[in-house]
Amino acid sequence: MTQVNNIIPPRQFWLTNENSRNQFRQILGSQLLSMLFSPRDIWWVSPWITDFDLLDNRAGHWSSIEPRWSLGYVRLSELAIRLMESGSRIRMVTIDDDRTQKFVERLRLEIPSTKTFQHTIKEELHIKGMLTKDFWLKGSMNFTYRGTNKNDEQIDLIASPGDIVQARMEFERVYGDFIDE
Repeated sequence: MTQVNNIIPPRQFWLTNENSRNQFRQILGSQLLSMLFSPRDIWWVSPWITDFDLLDNRAGHWSSIEPRWSLGYVRLSELAIRLMESGSRIRMVTIDDDRTQKFVERLRLEIPSTKTFQHTIKEELHIKGMLTKDFWLKGSMNFTYRGTNKNDEQIDLIASPGDIVQARMEFERVYGDFIDE
């Protein structure tokens, strides 16, 4: 990635075949895993969010990070719960949908603190992305099994500090900031 005048160009992912989908899931998993060591506030905006296999732990590579993870695949919800246990806060914005509500209920069952996990329902939501102080994933993909494993999708991974700050300001304006208890 070439950096010009302190501007980092986005990395684009075209999820149009199994190889590109696998690569994106690895990038998403790596970005989330990195926050276990440096907790962050995470904005997670997507009309639909469902659980899906994210990390391949069949060889036990990730068990030293979380001994509760069995040999097999680590699901998105398991990683989100571990992130919140390590100090990250998640502010999730979705539509009102039964499948998404199942995912939200799983997180609330494990992390009942409204300081750590905040969920907002927005009726007219089409924006999709995940935003932290270090990266912004944005594009056409819902955070669902179909979005990450089946549908043709396009995602940008943005690391430019200026773009991230601008997105954070917009997310706060539209969806509100994190609530402290």
